Amino acid sequence: MRVTEIKREKGHLVRLCFEDGESALFDCDTVAEECIHKDDILSEEKLKRLKSASDYARAKSRALWLLDRYTYTERRLFEKLKQAGFGEEASRKAVDRLKELGLINDDALSVRFAEDCARRGISKREAYSKLLLKGFDSRTVKFAVDSTAFDEKSQLELLIRKKYKSKILSGETDKVYAALIRKGFSYRAVREALKAYSEELEYLGDV
Repeated sequence: MRVTEIKREKGHLVRLCFEDGESALFDCDTVAEECIHKDDILSEEKLKRLKSASDYARAKSRALWLLDRYTYTERRLFEKLKQAGFGEEASRKAVDRLKELGLINDDALSVRFAEDCARRGISKREAYSKLLLKGFDSRTVKFAVDSTAFDEKSQLELLIRKKYKSKILSGETDKVYAALIRKGFSYRAVREALKAYSEELEYLGDV
């Protein structure tokens, strides 16, 4: 197929026009690297290789743009590329390349999220669910939560003092108990934490 015209388009794109009236967008650098010029004859095989290389280059460029604005898991970045119109092969190759470069690291990212959950008083079980929702696979999530110290006693003490003190003072301890269980804390830990806090309030009331 003969190239009849090469037009510069927006961004980093060029449009190759062909003698049959068809045209297609390609990555500018890919076209330059392949030394494509007007009146060149491109075989079906070469055109296919050119499109594959161009799609990969464009997907990688888009992935870098996305990562510059937000932190993505491997799965989420792959999905964002597909949503932007890139094919599965180009999207996967771009993500794999950025993993090789260390720009995507689900293990390290998942541990940071898990540690943040622990600091915020989120239970281990709830943290597991939150990490799955963020797009990490189950193996990565298990690695993250198992690598993070979740101190239920300290977390419950923080939550009770910060969020549930007024309910306990108004006699709604049963509701607090149920709410903390729903957040993923163990029955024993919740029971002990509420008992300790109630005893503390009784002591302060007697002082």
